Amino acid sequence: MKKSVFRLRNTALIGLAIVLTLSGLSFSPGWRTSRRAPTAHEMVLYYFAQNVGETALCERISWAAYQRYSVLFGGGGSSYLRSDCYERVAQTRRDAGICAQVRPLVDFDPLSSGYSALSCRTRTRAQYRSGTGLSDVQLVRIFERMGYDIDAIHIDGVMQAAIRLRDVYGGLEHDRAALARARQILAAPGNPLALEDRRYIAHLAAIGSEDPRWCESIPAAAPTDPEAPSRDWCYLTLAHNTGDLRLCERMTPASEEAKVRAAVAQGVRPSIAAQLGLHGDCLRVATRMGPAGHYGPRLPTHDEQTRRLLSALQVVVPTARDWTANQQAGFYQRFLFALWPSLPADPHRPADAAREVVRRDLVQRLLALPDGS
Repeated sequence: MKKSVFRLRNTALIGLAIVLTLSGLSFSPGWRTSRRAPTAHEMVLYYFAQNVGETALCERISWAAYQRYSVLFGGGGSSYLRSDCYERVAQTRRDAGICAQVRPLVDFDPLSSGYSALSCRTRTRAQYRSGTGLSDVQLVRIFERMGYDIDAIHIDGVMQAAIRLRDVYGGLEHDRAALARARQILAAPGNPLALEDRRYIAHLAAIGSEDPRWCESIPAAAPTDPEAPSRDWCYLTLAHNTGDLRLCERMTPASEEAKVRAAVAQGVRPSIAAQLGLHGDCLRVATRMGPAGHYGPRLPTHDEQTRRLLSALQVVVPTARDWTANQQAGFYQRFLFALWPSLPADPHRPADAAREVVRRDLVQRLLALPDGS
């Protein structure tokens, strides 16, 4: 009799232990609260968390936020949005350790495909990827509420600005009003432009009109370098664009080019050395193979000078704020992609350091948004 009672008691204790273990494994912090659909703000946090890999955003999602999945589309079952958020961050960072924050630890729903810490680890290790999106209008509105200026966003070494001044200037060869203004400036008595600016304006006018007369506005002695196109460079680029070899005759003779003279001084035969300078490059236009490329106007290397040139040409710099919602959203999506955690991240690389600074700033702006955003 005593043995039966003892066995019964042990069985009860084992059963209780199993129940407690299963309860612990399937416990979720939100079980005491009434479950509800996620708010729009929680979905925003979820979206950004999965894109920048930040658990701090998941922590702002209530455990009451709950969603169910169709057997046809989600494999069936249900889960807490906060747990889903942790799993997306784990996948973004390829860090299965983040799955420890997912609840429940084990999903015992036989109809579910498994929304738990255990399945999170499995999917993350298998490099499984999934996520959600926001509408174009909503994404643009969120960035505006965070105080971002689309025209001021860029990450050095990682992402270009929405509108680059160099691109605006480079497109002026097709702008009739800008070309007319360039010719007017160059023809004005006592040209008001500084020499360093006049070189660029003259090259722009020559390229845009395919008229070599504007090359003559560049002093013949001006050096040829990436920042200041010389008269010879102007003739060379026009000859390349038009195929007119007569322009080569206007250039400094090969025998007088510094690069050619230096080669001759080092023992290179004059006929060979003559091919090393700009004049030699110009003559090779006659022997090029395939379709001709196109030289655009030389671009200033500094935004300060580019702004000065655009102002002189009375060009209004466009703004990305005038883009459509779809175009702006596309830019913001590229911005988020640029913040994607590098794997592995190297904090000593300037690009990674710059990316992390911008990413932290974005996270702080998101955390500061009111719940109604």
